[in-house]
Amino acid sequence: MSRYLAESVLDEAHGAKRLLLESGLGATPQGLVENPSFFHGFAARPDVVSSALLAVADVAASRYYDAGFRLSDVVDPVMTAGGDRLRCESFSACNGVQARLDLLGSGLDGGEIGFGTTNVDINSPLRSALANVHRNELLHFDVGRDRLVVSTPDQSHVERKVDLPDRWVRGFAETPAIAACMTHLAAVTGPAISQFLASLPAAQPGRTVFLLPSARGLREVAAAKPSTVTLAGTGRLAAARRVARFATRLDIFRHDNGASGWVFRLPGADFTLLLSPAAGRGFSGEGGILAALAAPGVMAAGMTVLDFLGWQAVISTEALSARTRLETERVSQGLAWLGASGKVGFDLLENAYFHRELPLDQDRTVKDHPRLQAARGIVARGGVSRLGDRWDVLAADGVYVYRVTAGAGLYQCTCAWWYDFRGSRGPCKHALAVELVRRETAPGHGPENT
Repeated sequence: MSRYLAESVLDEAHGAKRLLLESGLGATPQGLVENPSFFHGFAARPDVVSSALLAVADVAASRYYDAGFRLSDVVDPVMTAGGDRLRCESFSACNGVQARLDLLGSGLDGGEIGFGTTNVDINSPLRSALANVHRNELLHFDVGRDRLVVSTPDQSHVERKVDLPDRWVRGFAETPAIAACMTHLAAVTGPAISQFLASLPAAQPGRTVFLLPSARGLREVAAAKPSTVTLAGTGRLAAARRVARFATRLDIFRHDNGASGWVFRLPGADFTLLLSPAAGRGFSGEGGILAALAAPGVMAAGMTVLDFLGWQAVISTEALSARTRLETERVSQGLAWLGASGKVGFDLLENAYFHRELPLDQDRTVKDHPRLQAARGIVARGGVSRLGDRWDVLAADGVYVYRVTAGAGLYQCTCAWWYDFRGSRGPCKHALAVELVRRETAPGHGPENT
């Protein structure tokens, strides 16, 4: 998706401005298309659209933690057209923050929204121009050009593969599972939104704070509780300052592992920031979907579910279960497998998945999850044996043995990974190997049934 016909531009003619976001190789209902066109019309609020696009681009160009960041690490946002809205997504260079702009139908005038997914070019000159767009200006908004060139599968997979870094692919895979487990904690409205953001230190990544909803908004408390949200790195909400003046409501979501979701309601749009559980933890290493990917028959379930996806802006797991005749758990596992190639996302406000189609490389599902690959290697060489109420897993040197036990709904292991994270970043490779063996010998049984 890295080839563009030209650079995206914001130009002016006859008293009106025109924003053209150039598209790369895209997936559409017609197949793989070079430089697809998803929308031609007007922005109802030019200032909102411009500021929100800049916020998404800010995240893609930001390093909140990773010292290995280079300018070449900046990746163009991914745009998905779902028929009734446009979604623009990016990850930070450290992979600990995901940004998504949902341009709703009410924020777009005079054109139909297409279906498909592509990268869009947001370059430095365009960023400077977007910063000077005002509310009362007429802004013609184009995503892609009118001319479409269909690409053959051979060309697409050999010559023009999707140019997304592995960390983005794994981030796209992990964030839906994390978001789906979040719960709505509180809402902040009116001027309190800007006041809250202004109160946060600008330093990056900033300290971790625990926030409790109150009558005046949010107040800091000493420790995390079920009634608080963990803001892991106050500076990681910096991109939201671009849109704070437009926000009418801020919905806050929490996850038990410390991740958080922040959804800013804007005129005709929503802007979401998803933060990982700690500033030093990228989404790419969370491993929350590994257990689902290890399930037998998960690829078949994923391909069955894929047949019923068509860039829906809202996917109902229950509706998919009825249409595919798969159990809800199998549908969820199928979505997790598809998510490993970035094919589905999760909308916190809708509390539902949405379809995001990237060209599917089935082998990448395993390649991008080294723990699962390592677990399958352990099983293949016969490295798992059961001794009473525990399992012994042979290390790669063939001498050292890790002990795996099951309790409290998850596996425990004597390895350094489990000691460091205690299951908060998914199972270790030894626990995954045990799960693979158990499912082969007793399908449907997991640690909770031990």
